[in-house]
Amino acid sequence: MTTVSSHAVYDVAVIGAGVVGCALAGELARRFGGVLLLDKEASVGFHTSGRNSGVVHSGFNPKPGTLKARLCVEGSRLIRQYCKERGIPCEQVGTYVMAVDGAQVPVLEELKRKGEKNGVPGLEILPIERVREREPNIRGVAAMYSPTGAIVDSQALTRALADDAVKSGATLVLGREVTRINETPDAAEITTGRDGYRAKVVVNCAGLHADRLAHMMGVGREYSIAPFRGEYFVVRRPGPPLVRSMVYPVPHPDVPFLGVHLTRTVAGSVLIGPNAVPAFGREAYTKTSINLGDMAEVVGHRGFWNALLRNHELIGVAWNELRHSCSKAHFWREASRLVEGLKLDELALESRVGIRPQLIKSDGRLLDDLVIESTARSIHILNVVSPGMTSSIAFAKWFSEGINDRFEWTRRAGEAVA
Repeated sequence: MTTVSSHAVYDVAVIGAGVVGCALAGELARRFGGVLLLDKEASVGFHTSGRNSGVVHSGFNPKPGTLKARLCVEGSRLIRQYCKERGIPCEQVGTYVMAVDGAQVPVLEELKRKGEKNGVPGLEILPIERVREREPNIRGVAAMYSPTGAIVDSQALTRALADDAVKSGATLVLGREVTRINETPDAAEITTGRDGYRAKVVVNCAGLHADRLAHMMGVGREYSIAPFRGEYFVVRRPGPPLVRSMVYPVPHPDVPFLGVHLTRTVAGSVLIGPNAVPAFGREAYTKTSINLGDMAEVVGHRGFWNALLRNHELIGVAWNELRHSCSKAHFWREASRLVEGLKLDELALESRVGIRPQLIKSDGRLLDDLVIESTARSIHILNVVSPGMTSSIAFAKWFSEGINDRFEWTRRAGEAVA
Protein backbone atom coordinates (compact mmCIF):
# COMPACT_ATOMS: atom_id res chain seq x y z
CA MET A 1 0.00 0.00 0.00
CA THR A 2 1.30 3.46 -0.91
CA THR A 3 1.34 6.23 1.68
CA VAL A 4 -0.21 9.44 0.34
CA SER A 5 -0.66 12.99 1.48
CA SER A 6 -4.19 13.95 2.43
CA HIS A 7 -3.49 17.38 0.86
CA ALA A 8 -2.75 16.02 -2.63
CA VAL A 9 -5.25 16.85 -5.36
CA TYR A 10 -5.72 13.95 -7.73
CA ASP A 11 -7.13 14.08 -11.22
CA VAL A 12 -9.43 11.10 -10.58
CA ALA A 13 -10.32 9.18 -7.43
CA VAL A 14 -11.87 5.73 -7.99
CA ILE A 15 -13.74 4.35 -4.98
CA GLY A 16 -13.95 0.55 -4.98
CA ALA A 17 -11.10 -1.84 -5.80
CA GLY A 18 -13.08 -4.71 -7.26
CA VAL A 19 -12.25 -6.03 -10.70
CA VAL A 20 -14.06 -3.16 -12.45
CA GLY A 21 -12.53 -0.48 -10.21
CA CYS A 22 -9.02 -1.87 -10.71
CA ALA A 23 -9.49 -2.02 -14.49
CA LEU A 24 -10.84 1.55 -14.45
CA ALA A 25 -7.95 2.85 -12.36
CA GLY A 26 -5.45 1.34 -14.77
CA GLU A 27 -7.16 2.71 -17.87
CA LEU A 28 -7.55 6.18 -16.34
CA ALA A 29 -3.95 6.21 -15.06
CA ARG A 30 -2.77 5.75 -18.62
CA ARG A 31 -4.62 8.96 -19.54
CA PHE A 32 -4.32 11.24 -16.54
CA GLY A 33 -1.45 12.28 -14.28
CA GLY A 34 -2.87 11.42 -10.87
CA VAL A 35 -5.30 8.60 -10.15
CA LEU A 36 -6.24 7.41 -6.65
CA LEU A 37 -7.82 3.98 -6.04
CA LEU A 38 -9.51 3.66 -2.63
CA ASP A 39 -11.09 0.66 -0.91
CA LYS A 40 -12.35 0.05 2.61
CA GLU A 41 -10.94 -3.49 2.78
CA ALA A 42 -7.36 -4.63 3.33
CA SER A 43 -7.11 -6.27 -0.09
CA VAL A 44 -8.49 -5.75 -3.58
CA GLY A 45 -11.39 -7.85 -4.83
CA PHE A 46 -12.48 -8.69 -1.28
CA HIS A 47 -16.20 -8.92 -2.02
CA THR A 48 -18.02 -9.78 -5.27
CA SER A 49 -14.93 -9.88 -7.48
CA GLY A 50 -13.17 -12.44 -5.31
CA ARG A 51 -16.18 -14.60 -4.49
CA ASN A 52 -17.58 -15.58 -7.88
CA SER A 53 -17.13 -18.80 -9.83
CA GLY A 54 -14.66 -17.27 -12.29
CA VAL A 55 -16.82 -17.59 -15.40
CA VAL A 56 -15.88 -15.53 -18.46
CA HIS A 57 -19.15 -15.36 -20.40
CA SER A 58 -19.33 -15.53 -24.19
CA GLY A 59 -22.04 -12.90 -24.62
CA PHE A 60 -24.98 -14.80 -26.14
CA ASN A 61 -27.48 -13.77 -23.44
CA PRO A 62 -27.63 -9.94 -23.68
CA LYS A 63 -30.15 -8.22 -25.93
CA PRO A 64 -28.57 -7.54 -29.35
CA GLY A 65 -27.64 -3.94 -30.02
CA THR A 66 -27.16 -3.00 -26.37
CA LEU A 67 -24.01 -1.71 -24.74
CA LYS A 68 -24.18 -4.72 -22.44
CA ALA A 69 -23.96 -7.10 -25.41
CA ARG A 70 -21.07 -5.24 -27.03
CA LEU A 71 -19.00 -4.97 -23.86
CA CYS A 72 -19.60 -8.58 -22.84
CA VAL A 73 -18.42 -10.01 -26.17
CA GLU A 74 -15.47 -7.64 -26.43
CA GLY A 75 -14.67 -8.07 -22.74
CA SER A 76 -14.55 -11.85 -23.09
CA ARG A 77 -11.96 -11.54 -25.84
CA LEU A 78 -9.90 -8.96 -23.93
CA ILE A 79 -9.85 -10.96 -20.68
CA ARG A 80 -8.71 -14.13 -22.42
CA GLN A 81 -6.00 -12.14 -24.18
CA TYR A 82 -4.96 -10.33 -20.98
CA CYS A 83 -4.72 -13.56 -19.00
CA LYS A 84 -2.57 -15.15 -21.69
CA GLU A 85 -0.20 -12.17 -21.69
CA ARG A 86 0.00 -11.97 -17.89
CA GLY A 87 0.12 -15.70 -17.16
CA ILE A 88 -3.14 -15.70 -15.18
CA PRO A 89 -4.86 -19.10 -14.93
CA CYS A 90 -7.58 -19.05 -17.60
CA GLU A 91 -8.99 -21.89 -19.72
CA GLN A 92 -11.33 -21.68 -22.70
CA VAL A 93 -13.47 -24.70 -21.81
CA GLY A 94 -16.69 -23.81 -23.63
CA THR A 95 -20.28 -23.44 -22.46
CA TYR A 96 -23.25 -25.78 -22.98
CA VAL A 97 -26.82 -24.53 -22.50
CA MET A 98 -28.97 -27.64 -22.15
CA ALA A 99 -32.50 -28.31 -23.38
CA VAL A 100 -33.85 -31.04 -21.10
CA ASP A 101 -36.81 -31.70 -23.42
CA GLY A 102 -38.03 -30.84 -26.89
CA ALA A 103 -40.04 -27.83 -25.71
CA GLN A 104 -36.82 -26.05 -24.75
CA VAL A 105 -35.06 -26.48 -28.11
CA PRO A 106 -36.62 -23.30 -29.61
CA VAL A 107 -35.10 -21.37 -26.69
CA LEU A 108 -31.68 -22.64 -27.71
CA GLU A 109 -32.29 -21.55 -31.28
CA GLU A 110 -33.28 -18.07 -30.11
CA LEU A 111 -30.16 -17.88 -27.90
CA LYS A 112 -28.03 -18.81 -30.92
CA ARG A 113 -29.67 -16.08 -33.03
CA LYS A 114 -29.06 -13.51 -30.29
CA GLY A 115 -25.47 -14.61 -29.84
CA GLU A 116 -24.73 -14.42 -33.56
CA LYS A 117 -26.17 -10.89 -33.70
CA ASN A 118 -23.89 -9.99 -30.79
CA GLY A 119 -20.86 -11.34 -32.64
CA VAL A 120 -20.22 -14.44 -30.54
CA PRO A 121 -18.15 -16.83 -32.71
CA GLY A 122 -18.66 -20.56 -33.28
CA LEU A 123 -22.15 -21.07 -31.79
CA GLU A 124 -23.74 -24.44 -32.59
CA ILE A 125 -26.90 -26.38 -31.76
CA LEU A 126 -25.80 -29.93 -31.04
CA PRO A 127 -27.83 -33.12 -30.59
CA ILE A 128 -27.22 -34.92 -27.32
CA GLU A 129 -25.08 -37.57 -29.04
CA ARG A 130 -22.59 -34.91 -30.13
CA VAL A 131 -22.58 -33.30 -26.70
CA ARG A 132 -21.80 -36.60 -24.98
CA GLU A 133 -18.72 -37.10 -27.12
CA ARG A 134 -17.09 -34.49 -24.90
CA GLU A 135 -19.37 -34.43 -21.86
CA PRO A 136 -20.57 -38.02 -21.35
CA ASN A 137 -22.52 -37.22 -18.17
CA ILE A 138 -24.77 -34.54 -19.62
CA ARG A 139 -28.51 -35.14 -19.67
CA GLY A 140 -31.01 -33.66 -22.14
CA VAL A 141 -32.00 -33.71 -25.80
CA ALA A 142 -29.81 -30.95 -27.27
CA ALA A 143 -27.46 -28.12 -26.35
CA MET A 144 -26.28 -24.80 -27.63
CA TYR A 145 -22.49 -24.85 -27.52
CA SER A 146 -20.40 -21.70 -27.23
CA PRO A 147 -16.67 -22.43 -27.62
CA THR A 148 -15.45 -19.09 -26.21
CA GLY A 149 -16.83 -19.66 -22.70
CA ALA A 150 -13.89 -19.61 -20.29
CA ILE A 151 -12.95 -19.93 -16.63
CA VAL A 152 -10.45 -17.75 -14.79
CA ASP A 153 -8.92 -17.23 -11.36
CA SER A 154 -10.92 -14.10 -10.54
CA GLN A 155 -8.79 -13.15 -7.54
CA ALA A 156 -5.58 -13.39 -9.57
CA LEU A 157 -7.19 -11.35 -12.35
CA THR A 158 -8.21 -8.58 -9.93
CA ARG A 159 -4.77 -8.49 -8.31
CA ALA A 160 -3.07 -8.29 -11.71
CA LEU A 161 -5.30 -5.40 -12.81
CA ALA A 162 -4.52 -3.59 -9.54
CA ASP A 163 -0.79 -4.17 -10.00
CA ASP A 164 -0.93 -2.87 -13.56
CA ALA A 165 -2.86 0.19 -12.40
CA VAL A 166 -0.11 0.98 -9.88
CA LYS A 167 2.59 0.42 -12.53
CA SER A 168 0.71 2.88 -14.76
CA GLY A 169 0.88 5.53 -12.05
CA ALA A 170 -2.22 4.99 -9.92
CA THR A 171 -1.97 5.22 -6.13
CA LEU A 172 -3.67 2.33 -4.30
CA VAL A 173 -4.86 3.02 -0.75
CA LEU A 174 -6.56 0.21 1.17
CA GLY A 175 -8.33 0.13 4.52
CA ARG A 176 -10.06 3.49 3.98
CA GLU A 177 -13.85 3.51 4.20
CA VAL A 178 -15.43 6.58 2.64
CA THR A 179 -17.78 8.28 5.12
CA ARG A 180 -18.48 11.52 3.27
CA ILE A 181 -18.03 13.14 -0.14
CA ASN A 182 -18.38 16.91 -0.41
CA GLU A 183 -18.52 18.57 -3.82
CA THR A 184 -16.99 22.03 -4.30
CA PRO A 185 -16.66 24.05 -7.53
CA ASP A 186 -13.03 22.97 -7.89
CA ALA A 187 -12.87 19.43 -6.49
CA ALA A 188 -14.58 16.60 -4.68
CA GLU A 189 -13.46 16.20 -1.07
CA ILE A 190 -13.43 12.62 0.19
CA THR A 191 -13.49 11.89 3.91
CA THR A 192 -12.58 8.49 5.32
CA GLY A 193 -12.38 7.32 8.91
CA ARG A 194 -8.67 8.17 9.00
CA ASP A 195 -7.95 10.98 6.55
CA GLY A 196 -9.18 12.90 3.53
CA TYR A 197 -8.43 13.28 -0.16
CA ARG A 198 -9.29 15.71 -2.94
CA ALA A 199 -9.83 14.95 -6.62
CA LYS A 200 -11.03 16.81 -9.68
CA VAL A 201 -13.57 14.05 -10.21
CA VAL A 202 -14.68 11.07 -8.14
CA VAL A 203 -15.70 7.79 -9.77
CA ASN A 204 -18.00 5.77 -7.52
CA CYS A 205 -17.43 2.10 -8.32
CA ALA A 206 -18.32 0.75 -4.89
CA GLY A 207 -20.45 -2.19 -6.02
CA LEU A 208 -22.64 -3.30 -3.11
CA HIS A 209 -22.43 0.20 -1.61
CA ALA A 210 -22.54 2.31 -4.79
CA ASP A 211 -26.06 3.61 -4.18
CA ARG A 212 -25.11 4.77 -0.67
CA LEU A 213 -22.22 6.88 -1.95
CA ALA A 214 -24.45 8.33 -4.66
CA HIS A 215 -27.15 9.18 -2.13
CA MET A 216 -24.53 11.03 -0.04
CA MET A 217 -24.26 13.46 -2.93
CA GLY A 218 -27.97 13.63 -3.66
CA VAL A 219 -27.65 11.45 -6.77
CA GLY A 220 -29.64 8.42 -7.87
CA ARG A 221 -32.20 8.47 -5.06
CA GLU A 222 -34.65 6.57 -7.27
CA TYR A 223 -32.30 3.57 -7.15
CA SER A 224 -31.59 1.13 -4.32
CA ILE A 225 -29.48 -2.03 -4.11
CA ALA A 226 -31.02 -5.29 -2.84
CA PRO A 227 -28.43 -7.97 -1.99
CA PHE A 228 -28.82 -11.60 -3.11
CA ARG A 229 -26.53 -14.26 -1.67
CA GLY A 230 -25.11 -16.94 -3.96
CA GLU A 231 -24.14 -20.29 -2.41
CA TYR A 232 -22.26 -23.20 -4.00
CA PHE A 233 -21.68 -26.90 -3.51
CA VAL A 234 -18.57 -28.63 -4.78
CA VAL A 235 -18.54 -32.16 -6.24
CA ARG A 236 -16.25 -34.58 -4.37
CA ARG A 237 -15.82 -37.78 -6.37
CA PRO A 238 -12.90 -39.95 -7.48
CA GLY A 239 -11.84 -40.21 -11.11
CA PRO A 240 -12.41 -37.70 -13.91
CA PRO A 241 -14.46 -34.56 -13.19
CA LEU A 242 -18.22 -34.73 -13.61
CA VAL A 243 -17.99 -32.07 -16.35
CA ARG A 244 -15.04 -30.54 -18.18
CA SER A 245 -16.71 -27.28 -19.14
CA MET A 246 -19.71 -25.17 -18.06
CA VAL A 247 -23.26 -26.54 -18.19
CA TYR A 248 -26.29 -24.23 -17.85
CA PRO A 249 -30.05 -24.69 -17.92
CA VAL A 250 -32.04 -22.64 -20.43
CA PRO A 251 -32.48 -19.13 -18.96
CA HIS A 252 -35.72 -18.13 -17.30
CA PRO A 253 -37.40 -15.36 -19.36
CA ASP A 254 -38.60 -13.32 -16.36
CA VAL A 255 -35.86 -13.74 -13.75
CA PRO A 256 -32.44 -12.00 -13.97
CA PHE A 257 -30.52 -15.00 -12.57
CA LEU A 258 -28.94 -17.87 -14.48
CA GLY A 259 -30.16 -20.71 -12.27
CA VAL A 260 -28.12 -23.48 -10.67
CA HIS A 261 -25.45 -24.63 -13.12
CA LEU A 262 -22.20 -26.60 -13.18
CA THR A 263 -18.80 -25.00 -13.63
CA ARG A 264 -15.36 -26.54 -13.71
CA THR A 265 -12.87 -24.21 -12.06
CA VAL A 266 -9.24 -23.53 -12.95
CA ALA A 267 -8.34 -25.51 -9.81
CA GLY A 268 -9.98 -28.60 -11.35
CA SER A 269 -13.00 -28.83 -9.06
CA VAL A 270 -16.64 -28.72 -10.19
CA LEU A 271 -18.99 -26.20 -8.60
CA ILE A 272 -22.77 -26.47 -8.51
CA GLY A 273 -24.55 -23.16 -8.08
CA PRO A 274 -24.98 -20.44 -7.31
CA ASN A 275 -28.53 -20.02 -6.14
CA ALA A 276 -29.96 -16.52 -5.60
CA VAL A 277 -31.13 -16.09 -2.01
CA PRO A 278 -32.34 -12.76 -0.58
CA ALA A 279 -29.60 -11.70 1.84
CA PHE A 280 -30.26 -9.87 5.11
CA GLY A 281 -27.33 -7.52 4.64
CA ARG A 282 -25.02 -6.27 1.91
CA GLU A 283 -22.19 -8.37 3.33
CA ALA A 284 -24.32 -11.12 4.90
CA TYR A 285 -22.33 -14.12 3.70
CA THR A 286 -23.95 -16.60 6.09
CA LYS A 287 -27.59 -17.54 6.70
CA THR A 288 -27.41 -16.14 10.22
CA SER A 289 -25.85 -12.79 9.25
CA ILE A 290 -28.35 -9.97 9.68
CA ASN A 291 -27.70 -6.26 9.28
CA LEU A 292 -30.77 -4.40 10.46
CA GLY A 293 -29.57 -1.13 8.96
CA ASP A 294 -29.16 -2.70 5.54
CA MET A 295 -32.58 -4.32 5.75
CA ALA A 296 -34.21 -1.04 6.82
CA GLU A 297 -32.68 0.70 3.80
CA VAL A 298 -34.06 -1.92 1.42
CA VAL A 299 -37.61 -2.03 2.78
CA GLY A 300 -37.64 1.72 3.28
CA HIS A 301 -37.19 2.36 -0.44
CA ARG A 302 -40.40 2.51 -2.47
CA GLY A 303 -38.74 0.47 -5.22
CA PHE A 304 -38.78 -2.58 -2.95
CA TRP A 305 -42.55 -2.48 -2.49
CA ASN A 306 -43.18 -1.74 -6.16
CA ALA A 307 -40.92 -4.68 -7.03
CA LEU A 308 -43.09 -6.97 -4.89
CA LEU A 309 -46.16 -5.86 -6.85
CA ARG A 310 -44.46 -5.96 -10.24
CA ASN A 311 -42.32 -9.13 -10.15
CA HIS A 312 -44.54 -11.98 -8.98
CA GLU A 313 -42.45 -14.62 -10.75
CA LEU A 314 -39.23 -13.41 -9.13
CA ILE A 315 -40.83 -13.43 -5.69
CA GLY A 316 -41.79 -17.07 -6.12
CA VAL A 317 -38.31 -18.02 -7.27
CA ALA A 318 -36.65 -16.05 -4.43
CA TRP A 319 -38.92 -17.64 -1.82
CA ASN A 320 -38.16 -21.09 -3.18
CA GLU A 321 -34.42 -20.37 -3.09
CA LEU A 322 -34.66 -19.01 0.44
CA ARG A 323 -36.41 -22.18 1.61
CA HIS A 324 -33.71 -24.31 0.02
CA SER A 325 -30.73 -22.18 1.05
CA CYS A 326 -27.71 -24.45 1.63
CA SER A 327 -29.89 -27.53 1.00
CA LYS A 328 -27.75 -30.29 -0.44
CA ALA A 329 -30.83 -32.11 -1.72
CA HIS A 330 -32.06 -29.00 -3.55
CA PHE A 331 -28.74 -28.42 -5.32
CA TRP A 332 -28.53 -32.13 -6.16
CA ARG A 333 -32.03 -32.14 -7.68
CA GLU A 334 -31.32 -29.02 -9.74
CA ALA A 335 -27.97 -30.34 -10.99
CA SER A 336 -29.43 -33.78 -11.75
CA ARG A 337 -31.70 -32.17 -14.33
CA LEU A 338 -28.53 -31.43 -16.32
CA VAL A 339 -26.22 -34.36 -15.54
CA GLU A 340 -26.64 -38.02 -14.68
CA GLY A 341 -24.69 -40.17 -12.24
CA LEU A 342 -24.35 -37.49 -9.58
CA LYS A 343 -24.82 -38.86 -6.05
CA LEU A 344 -26.15 -36.84 -3.14
CA ASP A 345 -23.26 -37.76 -0.87
CA GLU A 346 -20.78 -36.42 -3.46
CA LEU A 347 -21.79 -32.83 -2.68
CA ALA A 348 -20.02 -30.73 -0.07
CA LEU A 349 -20.89 -27.17 0.87
CA GLU A 350 -18.31 -24.77 -0.59
CA SER A 351 -16.82 -22.02 1.54
CA ARG A 352 -17.16 -19.60 -1.37
CA VAL A 353 -20.25 -17.38 -0.97
CA GLY A 354 -20.92 -14.23 -2.97
CA ILE A 355 -23.39 -11.35 -2.82
CA ARG A 356 -24.96 -10.00 -6.00
CA PRO A 357 -26.04 -6.32 -5.86
CA GLN A 358 -29.41 -6.16 -7.63
CA LEU A 359 -30.35 -2.59 -8.52
CA ILE A 360 -34.03 -1.72 -8.15
CA LYS A 361 -35.63 1.44 -9.53
CA SER A 362 -38.38 3.24 -7.63
CA ASP A 363 -41.00 1.93 -10.08
CA GLY A 364 -40.08 -1.63 -9.12
CA ARG A 365 -38.03 -2.54 -12.16
CA LEU A 366 -35.07 -4.86 -11.59
CA LEU A 367 -32.30 -3.37 -13.73
CA ASP A 368 -29.75 -5.55 -15.47
CA ASP A 369 -28.04 -3.00 -17.69
CA LEU A 370 -25.63 -0.18 -17.01
CA VAL A 371 -26.82 2.78 -14.91
CA ILE A 372 -24.59 5.84 -14.53
CA GLU A 373 -25.47 9.14 -12.84
CA SER A 374 -23.17 12.17 -12.64
CA THR A 375 -22.64 15.62 -11.16
CA ALA A 376 -20.02 18.20 -12.05
CA ARG A 377 -17.40 16.48 -9.85
CA SER A 378 -18.62 12.89 -9.59
CA ILE A 379 -19.59 9.90 -11.73
CA HIS A 380 -21.59 7.11 -10.11
CA ILE A 381 -21.58 3.62 -11.61
CA LEU A 382 -24.71 2.31 -9.92
CA ASN A 383 -25.10 -0.85 -11.96
CA VAL A 384 -22.01 -2.29 -13.60
CA VAL A 385 -22.58 -3.97 -16.93
CA SER A 386 -23.44 -7.59 -16.14
CA PRO A 387 -21.55 -9.86 -16.23
CA GLY A 388 -19.24 -7.33 -14.61
CA MET A 389 -16.01 -9.33 -14.49
CA THR A 390 -16.30 -10.41 -18.13
CA SER A 391 -16.97 -6.83 -19.23
CA SER A 392 -14.43 -5.18 -16.91
CA ILE A 393 -11.57 -4.40 -19.31
CA ALA A 394 -13.85 -3.43 -22.20
CA PHE A 395 -15.99 -1.34 -19.86
CA ALA A 396 -12.93 0.48 -18.52
CA LYS A 397 -11.95 1.51 -22.05
CA TRP A 398 -15.51 2.64 -22.86
CA PHE A 399 -15.76 4.56 -19.59
CA SER A 400 -12.40 6.31 -20.03
CA GLU A 401 -13.47 7.50 -23.47
CA GLY A 402 -16.52 9.11 -21.85
CA ILE A 403 -14.42 11.51 -19.73
CA ASN A 404 -13.03 14.55 -21.53
CA ASP A 405 -9.84 16.43 -20.70
CA ARG A 406 -11.80 18.74 -18.36
CA PHE A 407 -12.85 15.66 -16.33
CA GLU A 408 -16.46 15.95 -17.46
CA TRP A 409 -18.69 12.94 -18.09
CA THR A 410 -19.80 13.33 -21.70
CA ARG A 411 -22.13 10.36 -22.13
CA ARG A 412 -25.81 10.70 -21.41
CA ALA A 413 -26.88 10.35 -17.79
CA GLY A 414 -29.10 7.63 -16.40
CA GLU A 415 -29.42 4.26 -18.01
CA ALA A 416 -26.81 3.77 -20.72
CA VAL A 417 -28.23 1.04 -22.93
CA ALA A 418 -26.73 1.78 -26.32
